Amino acid sequence: MSVQAAESVFFDKLADSWDETREKNERKLRELIEVIGLCSGESVLDVGSGTGVLLPYIRQFVGTYGKITAVDFSPNMLERARAKYRHFGNISFCVGDIMEMPVAELYDKVVCLNFFPHMKDKPGFLVQMRRHLKADGVLVIMHDISRAQVNGIHGKYKEVAEDRLPPATIVAAWLRQSGYAVGEVIDRDDRYFIKAMVTE
Repeated sequence: MSVQAAESVFFDKLADSWDETREKNERKLRELIEVIGLCSGESVLDVGSGTGVLLPYIRQFVGTYGKITAVDFSPNMLERARAKYRHFGNISFCVGDIMEMPVAELYDKVVCLNFFPHMKDKPGFLVQMRRHLKADGVLVIMHDISRAQVNGIHGKYKEVAEDRLPPATIVAAWLRQSGYAVGEVIDRDDRYFIKAMVTE
């Protein structure tokens, strides 16, 4: 079994209890979403959507004319998201590894909440996300807890123990090397947020 497949199984097992056991800070999530700069009618790719934590917040900004695609490699996680939010009508749900997914359309924004550490080839992931973005598209990598907390949580489970969140300065350097202009960068004791725009 591949590393990615093993992690998919790991998250599949957690899916049924995820929403009940994972603390969600709605105020902080709303603050993070506001910094993204989503607009009505935009298209958004939610990578590592999980049980759909971000979906209602994204939809509030893009409205009924916007389009959201939720992607996750865990079928059970995404099925939870589908059960909660399919009634919105403008959300598509896609199970798969984003690194292997063909580029079917281009998005205004690509958003990753609590997902980036699970990418084994992190610089390669940034390059891949450019392929899914429009010419002036924006990529956002964010966590609603600190980098130290993320790495501490992952360290407790052998399946994700090596899934580390790098310092924001390192990720920002990777982004610049990949053809992004880096905007907001936050790496502090209550959140992690990087916003970058395609420039080439």
